Amino acid sequence: MADLCYGCMKDTHGEQICPHCGFSQDTEQFSPFLPLGTGLENDRYTVGKVLDTRADSVRYIGYDNKAEKIVEIREFLPENLIKRTEGSSVVTVNKGCSGRFNALKEKFTDMGQAVMNLENNDSIVKVENVFQDNNTVYTVSRYEDVTSFEDYVKKNGGHLEWESLRPVIKPLLEGMIALTEGGMCHLGICPLNILVTPEGIKLDDFAIRDVRQTGNGIEPELFSGCSAPEQYEDGAELDVATDVYGFCASMFFALTGKLPLDAVKRKEDGRLLMSTSIAKKLPPFVISTLAKGLQVNKAERISSFRELAEQLSAAPTVKAMQDEISQTVEVTKENVQQEEKGKMSNFKVGVIAMLIALAVFGGLGYLWYSTHPLDGMFDINNEATQSATMSSEAMPEDFTYAADSEYFRVPDFIGKTWEEAKTVADSSSEYSIYKAIDEEFSDTVPEGKICKQTPDAKKTVSRGNDGVTVICTISKGTQYRELPKVQNVNKDVATENLVNNGFVVNSTLGYSDSIPAGNVIGYSGNIKEGDKQEYGSTITINVSLGKKPESATEQTFVYKDRTAPAIH
Repeated sequence: MADLCYGCMKDTHGEQICPHCGFSQDTEQFSPFLPLGTGLENDRYTVGKVLDTRADSVRYIGYDNKAEKIVEIREFLPENLIKRTEGSSVVTVNKGCSGRFNALKEKFTDMGQAVMNLENNDSIVKVENVFQDNNTVYTVSRYEDVTSFEDYVKKNGGHLEWESLRPVIKPLLEGMIALTEGGMCHLGICPLNILVTPEGIKLDDFAIRDVRQTGNGIEPELFSGCSAPEQYEDGAELDVATDVYGFCASMFFALTGKLPLDAVKRKEDGRLLMSTSIAKKLPPFVISTLAKGLQVNKAERISSFRELAEQLSAAPTVKAMQDEISQTVEVTKENVQQEEKGKMSNFKVGVIAMLIALAVFGGLGYLWYSTHPLDGMFDINNEATQSATMSSEAMPEDFTYAADSEYFRVPDFIGKTWEEAKTVADSSSEYSIYKAIDEEFSDTVPEGKICKQTPDAKKTVSRGNDGVTVICTISKGTQYRELPKVQNVNKDVATENLVNNGFVVNSTLGYSDSIPAGNVIGYSGNIKEGDKQEYGSTITINVSLGKKPESATEQTFVYKDRTAPAIH
């Protein structure tokens, strides 16, 4: 083709500016990249513009003159080991780097040939040819005008529903089973390297193992949020579990629109952030599976794609979900991280963490806790509920915004029981309410009723993309409680009254001429009826044994702190 455009490899029909892509034919391509129009493998291939560069290679658009089709040409080109004279095609190895360069070149060749042999795996971008030229090695793949999975998700609302993602990801999951059980790993699975083609999604960008880990004498190519923790550790073993991490991180991105935090940060805190609105829509078994696939500790991670597929194939029983999630989920107020713009107060972070647990597992009817803080890990972050609040104007008590308004006036739940508030909320589709994990003391709201809510009652807030959520805190009553009357009250009744007031009760025994046996003589120590004591305090009551025996033949003895009459 005489008038080949080096930008898109289509016929320019003699035009200086390509009518198809706008690429100027005067463009030059500088070292270390091949000059435009370079011929490879006895001029079978013609090199076009650089598509992108990677740690170990560069990719060009190219043309297969024999097959008369556009191709993608990948050249092994580790820039820290080589140089190329301007205008030349031949690679020159830097002094002292020949041994390292040749070893890596051999690995690149082996990798290309291994991918070329995967001709029956439709989930892999095919390699059609591997050859050496210009003192380096090349692979040739089919060229398609494709979309990265990252862009695909962004163009489809920023995230996908599980029912939409499942059929899309299933063929790739099956392809990964075949790939890894055949002895290969990719080690770079991420939304950028998953391509959406007319034939479905495919995995691209296989690379030599050395660039998928730090400490190998070549610039590493790691993908923040998707590369597993062990890839940041020099000499750590990389295996199928490493690919499971990248695959699950890509799924997490597809379902939430965000990647997990970088693995280096997750070593300090392995939990994940997910918006409430998304978490409520995900089946619990999907959340549980993602948690296990994204474990920071590789030994506790899902170790094979077959296992991953089995856990994603169907929902387990409720008990199985409880057992599984109890090992993988923890919510704490102190360590929740917020990645939205701006800084949030410790209080708000704590409230968010409370909301999170109930949002994820509300469908199961109760909250599951983990005993392993970094095993992982879903702290659900309530995005947007208060991200755009506005000052409430003077409004009638019953004022509400229209359902299609961008604003919402928060209902008032203060003083209601949780059951009453839930009944009201369940009848509305405009907002959701959740009960905070921790209760709080209140001097104004009786115990068992809602004493605080976030956002505040009657406040005008933006509905936001995630809708409105209201977090309700249940009152524990007053912090300091008045001691009730106990004198001459039956011991069991007095104990129950004290326990119901939030006290811990101990008792001692003693004789009394006026208080019948089994009734309380009074409080022990320097406290009395009507005094105020802090909730949770230990209160000791003195219980009567009745009148002290008067017979000279009767005496008392002490045995293990209990006094009792000795009868002769």
